[in-house]
Amino acid sequence: MHTEAQDLLRFIDASPTPYHAVVEAIDRLEEGGYSLLEEADAWTLEPGARHAVVRADGSLVAFEIGTAPLEEAGARILGAHTDSPNLRIKPNPERVAAGQRTWAAEPYGGVLLPTWFDRDLGLAGRIVLRDDAGDLVSRLVRLDRESAGFSMRVPNLAIHLQRDIRTSGFKPNPQDHMIPLIGLQSMPPLMELLCEAVESAHGQSTTPDAILGFDLMAFDLQPSALGGHEDAYVFAPRLDNLASCHAGVRALLAATASGPSAHTRMIALWDHEEVGSHSVGGAAGSLLGDVMLRLAGSPEADARARASSFMVSADMAHALHPNYQLLSEPAHAPVLGAGPVIKLNPNQRYASDAA
Repeated sequence: MHTEAQDLLRFIDASPTPYHAVVEAIDRLEEGGYSLLEEADAWTLEPGARHAVVRADGSLVAFEIGTAPLEEAGARILGAHTDSPNLRIKPNPERVAAGQRTWAAEPYGGVLLPTWFDRDLGLAGRIVLRDDAGDLVSRLVRLDRESAGFSMRVPNLAIHLQRDIRTSGFKPNPQDHMIPLIGLQSMPPLMELLCEAVESAHGQSTTPDAILGFDLMAFDLQPSALGGHEDAYVFAPRLDNLASCHAGVRALLAATASGPSAHTRMIALWDHEEVGSHSVGGAAGSLLGDVMLRLAGSPEADARARASSFMVSADMAHALHPNYQLLSEPAHAPVLGAGPVIKLNPNQRYASDAA
């Protein structure tokens, strides 16, 4: 019972960052017969070939080439995004305040700030370092209780010191109030903790001087769960949009297992949707178009392939909230358990139209 839901929970808990989500997706795809291609390499592809391409660590395109030429049969594509709103550590984060060590952070995307207070948080992401051979390499890290005996917290302010919150509301200042409390002033600095995390996760010894940059973000340490009567609900972070990433990977693998297809099957999982998608790995970038062109073989074939293709952009929708029903339009309010939502917008914020 709830097998697919439980698998979704495992996918989410394994994916605290877009980079980890891509690794989890690749692990599952490789089990289904897919292999990685490098963008810098020459590709020689035959019908039925199954491959995946990663860009900027956080974006992924996977495809199974159809039995018919791409320009004739086109592609069936499902798109989703790997990122979610969170708190991200600033480049020069070390702070000491009132004898406590903190790390400066800032919101990424449309963070609902009050929900990040008084939670046990971990830290995860990627670091770029110079290895012993002088090469630049990217390494994923994850600091939590299980791997590093680590947690951090954004502490709230006692009601006695903000009695007006009951009338004026909770209005935290991101610059001053969204700063995770890490430990006592005597604890090791962030760079030393990252070196320990690299050695623990990758068996690679490094030094703080070798770390040239990082993209680190906080994540909720509470495990995802099913809840409500008879586990009717999924309680999990990052459902927007790891739920669609999970569905896309499962759908591609299920289609592959069903047998050959004339058209090419594809999924595209992009980073940076929460901040506009305008990045090298974002949906407004060239990743999917670059892959399509290489599969088609020429601009003419690529144009014909696009005209013969169909894509579903899969994201989350806001269901009708039982406590805030007046915030939804009565005739167009998505209801939980009633199936997929089709999003339409006359200003073309969504891809759907009558056709």
